[in-house]
Amino acid sequence: MRILDSFWIHGFMPVQFLLVLAAIFMVLVLGQFLLKKMGKEIPVFGQGILIWFVTFFVLKFVLHPPIPSSLLYTYMGLVTIVIFLYVSSTEIGWTEFKQPFFTMLQGQTRINKISRGVVFTLVPVFTFFATYQFLNPAIEEPVELRVNHPAPPANITIHGKKYNLQTARNPFRTNGPPLYPDTGIKN
Repeated sequence: MRILDSFWIHGFMPVQFLLVLAAIFMVLVLGQFLLKKMGKEIPVFGQGILIWFVTFFVLKFVLHPPIPSSLLYTYMGLVTIVIFLYVSSTEIGWTEFKQPFFTMLQGQTRINKISRGVVFTLVPVFTFFATYQFLNPAIEEPVELRVNHPAPPANITIHGKKYNLQTARNPFRTNGPPLYPDTGIKN
């Protein structure tokens, strides 16, 4: 996907992103129109799935710089809601959208029985596994348990004069009268 990185123009990206979405929308509408003219039409359920996956692909792989996953999940949730609103806006569209679900649930043919078995076994297992992986805390050691600072040097040179830090005395600390007479703490 590095080819698409050079496609984006800095400062023009929001407008460019809307143009990309409009172009993809026009391609989908034109494709549906041509298929309808040939007598082959994508069912409403297939259109919804296609739009959902195309939107996911655009948001995940085409958009640059990439958006955070929480924003991607939010956008895909909104896209799902919009698809359901569009499909259910007319009674004919909603009936056509529901038809694959009802035929699968009735299970009159062998394919419908197999698909029903797959949906009601693999989808819950996959959902459980994905939820477990998402919520499972990572039990790992910290990168470094603690930081050991190096010991101070034995000697130090300041303005050409060498001081031995192990035997040196601080001239500002004297063992004079205690700072706090009641406690016996000295300087």
